[in-house]
Amino acid sequence: MLRYLAILICFTGLFTAKTTYGYSHEDSVREGNASGEVTKTQAEHHGVKRDLGFSNFLEGWLTPWQHYEKTKDHAPRVPLLRITPAFFQREVRFNYIYIDDEHHGEADVNEFAFALELPLTLRLKVDIESAVLHVNTVEDNDNVGFGDTRLALRAMLFENNTVSLSTGSVINIPTGDADRELGEEITTLGQQLGCWIDLGHRISLHTFLGVDVPAGGNDKDDADMEFLYGAAVSKTFTIPENHVFHGITPFLELNGHRGFGLDEEKQYFTDLLPGVRLDLSHELYVLAGYELPLNGSEEFDERVWFSVIKDF
Repeated sequence: MLRYLAILICFTGLFTAKTTYGYSHEDSVREGNASGEVTKTQAEHHGVKRDLGFSNFLEGWLTPWQHYEKTKDHAPRVPLLRITPAFFQREVRFNYIYIDDEHHGEADVNEFAFALELPLTLRLKVDIESAVLHVNTVEDNDNVGFGDTRLALRAMLFENNTVSLSTGSVINIPTGDADRELGEEITTLGQQLGCWIDLGHRISLHTFLGVDVPAGGNDKDDADMEFLYGAAVSKTFTIPENHVFHGITPFLELNGHRGFGLDEEKQYFTDLLPGVRLDLSHELYVLAGYELPLNGSEEFDERVWFSVIKDF
């Protein structure tokens, strides 16, 4: 675990973003549509407006990423626990998940996951995620080790002050030992589409669609393709003039999936995840949530989520 943390720190140290505030007039015209003009008001909010659309689709791919503009009128772009965010944030994340009676009651699982989200430009981002698992089986065996690894390359399709629309290509690499129930032993390729919308009054709508297709492995219990979906609503309350506790964001997630290609009866699996996020000083965030299945699924009885995010 410590070794993996060191790897994440090395990745962070290798990436440096150089932000230039003094542009010539020609540079301002060329980059204006991609990154937005940096006005005095925006500088006070420590961020830059986005103006990435389909009409200027070729712009922004090489423009260095910068933090979003923050105002009192617009909802902040807030990552949640499970649903994939449509917007790009530069952050390191630690997740702890306790899963009660996973896989039809076969095991209780403690998952310690580490993720690095690294925007390369205004339109490109790389995600790296791995986990360490502690699995307690019905035979009372304790298995500890690395789980599977997930890599993603994401592209921003459309983004302005109130909307983010992005897509991502994902690969799940079976680095966990399936014989010890630490991994799936199947390589999957996925394509995802996420959307974030500012509804006003600092309320956000998050939506997500995706598919996962097995590309390797021979587990007959798995579907030929899996359809993924999710939606969430969040509301941010700002706490003014507090140097430690800057805000709180309650949210409600609805996530699910459905397998195709199974011999058994097709079924949608849908889970409800209410939670809360605390915004602390120095761009540090703490999230907690409780997840339960809604439609009689026996995938698990309950999940308890805890997450710490550090923006940089």
